Amino acid sequence: MVTISNTTVPREDIWCAFRQTHDVRLRERYHCILLLIDGKSCPEVAQWLYREEDTIRRWVHAFNQGGLQGLERELIPGRPA
Repeated sequence: MVTISNTTVPREDIWCAFRQTHDVRLRERYHCILLLIDGKSCPEVAQWLYREEDTIRRWVHAFNQGGLQGLERELIPGRPA
């Protein structure tokens, strides 16, 4: 079972971040966390976001470990295309 154990980030902060970001991938991760906080199950969220359950679990783990910053993608090294 997937659970949000990071209680240091209020739902309102996640909602604000979700609404303000222009990064589509980051917005999807915030959306995932919001749905789980609102009581949806991992299989439901995975189906709604067209993602694998393992992906949802990774995002939850990242959020539990690092909060909102844990959901941000690392920069890809190399020259921009």
